[in-house]
This record gives sequence, structure tokens and C-alpha cells, in this order.
Amino acid sequence: MRTAGIVLTILGTGISLVVVFVLLRSTGPTAIRPALVSDPILRPTIQAYADAVDANPSAPKPRMELGMIYEGANMDELAEQTYKQYVELYPERVIGWYRLAIVQSKQGEIEKAMESLAIGTTVAPPKMSAPHWQLALWYIDTGRLEEAKSQLDIAHVKRPNTVQVQIARGRIALEENDPELAIEILNKEQLISAVPDGYVYQLLGRAYRANGEEEKSRKAWSRAGEKKPTWSDPWTQLVVEHVVGLNAMRQEIMNQMQLNNMPEVRRLVAEYFTYDKDNRVVRRLDASCDAKQGEVAQALMKFVTLIKEDKTDTVTMVLLAKLRMRVNQFQTPTEISITKEILTTVLEISPENKQAPVLLDALIQE
Repeated sequence: MRTAGIVLTILGTGISLVVVFVLLRSTGPTAIRPALVSDPILRPTIQAYADAVDANPSAPKPRMELGMIYEGANMDELAEQTYKQYVELYPERVIGWYRLAIVQSKQGEIEKAMESLAIGTTVAPPKMSAPHWQLALWYIDTGRLEEAKSQLDIAHVKRPNTVQVQIARGRIALEENDPELAIEILNKEQLISAVPDGYVYQLLGRAYRANGEEEKSRKAWSRAGEKKPTWSDPWTQLVVEHVVGLNAMRQEIMNQMQLNNMPEVRRLVAEYFTYDKDNRVVRRLDASCDAKQGEVAQALMKFVTLIKEDKTDTVTMVLLAKLRMRVNQFQTPTEISITKEILTTVLEISPENKQAPVLLDALIQE
């Protein structure tokens, strides 16, 4: 809404009216703000982004960035509320509908997610296929195969033969009990290598079994992962760039651990502990860093302390067992039996644990 101000200027003996139009900002809803944020890094960041929204409530960028801050911090309800504000203000922008749909799906609201993204597909640019294949994948999940096919046709026209379109068509063939077509679509080395975590092998394992090819099915399942991939969309990296706070620091510690950059792990762990000394994930990483740097006794002590605090902590138990298996002094019959007992406890608490049986087999073979 725009308003005008009237300035009265007295000139000499007469009065003249000089009308001055003062441009005021357009109105919009105030920023969504959380009641409480305990994360000492995230809290001022949210404050700053929310203040930017309220300083210019008609501007799209600050509101979208605030939503991404919430989404990156897994504060999905707040992200959803913020993205709803965005789509109400800018219904013609596909980014709002897409991000709204993603956070709704993360909360298990798949019907709402499909409704939001269905609107997004109507405003998607001519070369943007992501809203269509993502909606198609959700339609497949809910058994709406004909609608899925329609969206895949649009996605294919916009960008032919994307990985997601091929995967979706393979899944439809499986749902329609056409394993031969599924195998034809999916059994391509380029596709298998392009999709992470052995997901294509999951689908091929199902297809071969449905086609009566048990040996090929077993081989496929032996190489298959355990979950569906998380597909990137045009704004995934932008959301990642808005991940801040202790959660982001934990992720960076894990990344540096995988890169075997122990000095940086040490630095980040020390910084993290200035905010939160009790986080069990970081304490495990701290102990693992000790182990990698040859401080075995200290690592063992830290792992044991974690287990004493939580006797159901199977993650730490497995780490402790793996460390014991690498240390020469724990290779006597007595110490090996203790390691076996640790792993047996893991399986008693969590029978589906994948690592414990493998480690136990290795101990038995020794």
C-alpha cells in the first residue's frame, strides 16, 4: 500500500500547499519467528534474517532466505509457514511452491506436498523439469501412475532422459508388473553409476525376481543399498549454503573426518565444545580423532564413558569394538571374548545392526 504526505509551506504572507508524495514500502506479513532457539550460532542468524524480512516485507529474497535458514536447520514447521507467506505474495514463482512442497513432504504431509508442487508445475519455466519428475515420483509412491506418466512426459520434453525420469519409468514398469521393461530401462551402467547408494540395484533385484531370474536377483541385491536417494533440485545447493549453526558444524566435523584432516577436526571439535560439551555425536567424533592420532588409551576411555552414560548406545559400542580389534594388546583370547561380548550386546539391543555380525564373523575366523 502506498501513501502520500502533505507538506504545508508558508511563503511570505500566503500559504501554498506543496504536495509531496512519499513512497513508503509495500506491506506484507511480518517474519515468522521461533519462540526459542537454543543453538547459540543459529539464534542470531535467524534474528538477522527475520529482521531483514520485517525491514522490507515486500521483498521476495529476504523471506525466501529466512525459509531456507529454517529448512537447513530442519525447522520444517517454521519453514513451511514462511514458504506459505512467500507463495501468497508471489504465486507466480515456482521456487516458493517447490520449497513448500519439500518441507511438507519431510513432515509426512505427502498429499499437501503434491498439491503444492502441482501448482508449481504450472508456473515452472520451459526448461525446468525438476518439479515434474519430483511430482511424478510422489505420484508413484501413492499409486497414481497415470498422473505420474503425464508429469514424466512433460519432464522428458523439457529435458530428455534425465536420471530421475529413467528411474521413475523403471519404477512404473515394476508397479505395472512388467519386469522385462523395467530391466530394459534400468540395466544400464551409466544409470547405475549415476545414482548413489546402489539404488538401481534395488530396483533391478525386484525386477529380476519378478521375472523369475533368481540368481541375477541375488547378485543385484548383494550390490544394492538400503534406501532411496535424495534427489537434488534446482535450489538444493542454495539451501545447503543457508545451513548454519551447530548442526552445520557437526556436519563439517564429519566431512573433515572423512577427509582424514585431523588438525581441522581438532579445531572444529574444540570450537564446538565451547558451545555444547555434551553432544554425543561430537564426543564420538572426538574419541575417533584420538584413535586416528594414536591416542588409543584416551579414545578407549571416552568410548567407555559414553557407553556408561547410555547402555543402549550401539553406535559407540561398535566403534569401541572396532578399535579394540585394531589394538595388539586386545588380541588375547580373554580380550577377544570381551570384544565379542560387546558386539553380542549390540545385536541384543539392535538385531538389525549391519556392522556387528560382520565384525563378529571376523573375530570368529581369527
